[in-house]
Amino acid sequence: MQKINLEQLREGFQGKPFCELVKHHLDRQKQDTRILGIQGTVEMLPEEARPFAEPFIDRWNDRACEKDFWQMDTSIVFDEIIDDARSVLSESGIQFDDETLFNMFNIIVLSYAYSAHDQPKMKEFIGIRSSKFPWMSAISLFYPVLATFYISTRTPASFPIIIGYGLANLGYVMFAAGIFAGAFRIFGLTKRWQVFVSAIVAFLVGTILSNVGV
Repeated sequence: MQKINLEQLREGFQGKPFCELVKHHLDRQKQDTRILGIQGTVEMLPEEARPFAEPFIDRWNDRACEKDFWQMDTSIVFDEIIDDARSVLSESGIQFDDETLFNMFNIIVLSYAYSAHDQPKMKEFIGIRSSKFPWMSAISLFYPVLATFYISTRTPASFPIIIGYGLANLGYVMFAAGIFAGAFRIFGLTKRWQVFVSAIVAFLVGTILSNVGV
């Protein structure tokens, strides 16, 4: 395995605001994967250093309230976190190497991404632009819309039945999204359980309206 070279990593971070690194992790990982990433990175620390991971995160959460912090050059933030990790571990008498220090840095970055995941106001504060338009979930809405249009123009259905039919089909679409994507971003649903709950509600309301209109 190639050794971690902190100086090379620092050079690679130069010229980019720190918020862009957090955005990179937000864009490339799902939240459940991110949680596993934090846990896995903590486990990579020396055993005696692992109890310091959580207080180290709390220590750096204070900096998250500083708006200018997010626009600092990533290489400078990298240096600050690495130096702080070195200080914390040294004062505690824990032996460490560059890999341990880099893992401490990654824990902080991942924890920031974890906190910002479903917090639009935090993303705005950080300076992260809204993510790309959720085309997949938007396109999937054509199915219930077309189903509603079909039943309203090709059958003598009443208004409650038409609306109920559309909602029931929306429920089917959202169930599929919950299983395969775990999100339905066109409605701002970024967690699997939110998608499933919304799907159930849409299906039940749709079924009730369809029966009422009979």
